[in-house]
Amino acid sequence: YMQLENDRLVEVLFELSEREKYIFLQHTLGEKSFEMLAQEFELSYKGVAAVYYRTMKKIRKAMRRGEL
Repeated sequence: YMQLENDRLVEVLFELSEREKYIFLQHTLGEKSFEMLAQEFELSYKGVAAVYYRTMKKIRKAMRRGEL
């Protein structure tokens, strides 16, 4: 069961835009702050946070339904 979930997560990540994927992975795994990511993308803190939380919502929804 765990392998199926991991496989699905990888599929979902490939379906995200490059910006969504980068912000999600750098914040989650790379432990970059929203402030650091905002500087990289020349966005506001709130702009990066919005991308991150929208991406999280997409991932959760896709994992529940098996789609993106």
